[in-house]
Amino acid sequence: MGTGYGLWAAPPDPAGRWVQLHDETLTEVLSVAATEDGAPVAAGSYGVAMSTPDELGLPRWRSLTEEFTPDERYTNVLCLAASDLWLAGTEAGLLGSTDGGDSWSMTQVNGSPVRSLISVDTVLWAGTDDKGLWRSEDGQAWTRVDCPTEAVFSIAVAGDFLLVGGYDGIYRRDAEGVWGRSGPRALIRCLVADGKTWAAGADPGGLWYSEDEGGSWQRTGPFLRVNAICGPMEGGGS
Repeated sequence: MGTGYGLWAAPPDPAGRWVQLHDETLTEVLSVAATEDGAPVAAGSYGVAMSTPDELGLPRWRSLTEEFTPDERYTNVLCLAASDLWLAGTEAGLLGSTDGGDSWSMTQVNGSPVRSLISVDTVLWAGTDDKGLWRSEDGQAWTRVDCPTEAVFSIAVAGDFLLVGGYDGIYRRDAEGVWGRSGPRALIRCLVADGKTWAAGADPGGLWYSEDEGGSWQRTGPFLRVNAICGPMEGGGS
């Protein structure tokens, strides 16, 4: 779990204490991913970092993006699409690495903060603050996709539907490429799709769900602000 004060692992026993995974160099963590061998990769206000155990077995973190400017380092979202393809959505754009994080370069998606990244099958999707939605099949060449909102904070794929969350609600694109509105009119921070059941987190606005592919929505729970949802996510989500 990433927090404003480091990275923590849940104990095997729910009644046990959480395990601290960070050291003094890893502070605010906004996104967490794992390599194919299970090693954690953390990202946040100081960039992307990995840890290696010291002689006592304690994690020691090293920055992978410290050579970049502050906005290029400030990472909102992380996606390890493959062992040799890592992506970091930063305040300056989208950084990519093709060697497991050893070296990074800015992609075509730049000049705007990147808030959402997902990988579904062989397709990568990225959403920005004010430059819309982008698509790639290799993480290096990106194409901007026609989208009714310039601000894309969340993305999910549900069967033939592509879903994006913006400042003013959810937009869904059908198999014919036609966009339509769906769900509450609110800033949508996160989307999850599992078959015909979709969930959306609004900030403010709480947690919403649909069981008919976005035809109708209901609000659930006492939540006022929802920033992340973890679900089955066969269709991805962010």
